[in-house]
Amino acid sequence: MLCESKQRIGFLGACFFIGVLFASTVAPVGLLSDIYGRKWIFVGTLVILIASCVGFLYAKSLEELYVYMFMLGITFPGRIIVGINFAQEF
Repeated sequence: MLCESKQRIGFLGACFFIGVLFASTVAPVGLLSDIYGRKWIFVGTLVILIASCVGFLYAKSLEELYVYMFMLGITFPGRIIVGINFAQEF
């Protein structure tokens, strides 16, 4: 990472927000949680979160980090929106 340009490393943070926008618009988790249930959407986002965190540990290139950061962004709306509503039901 030391030899990479600042633009490429900055895009790593942008990949997270692109994932959040993708998950919010293409697959709205609020609608999906009403259809399939909050528990399954919440668990699904946590499985993707764990997979992307493990991928972060073993990534060998910056392009792999882009993919895993995008996956982290996809899980964010599910964890926040569905997780809060799921917790309130208890």
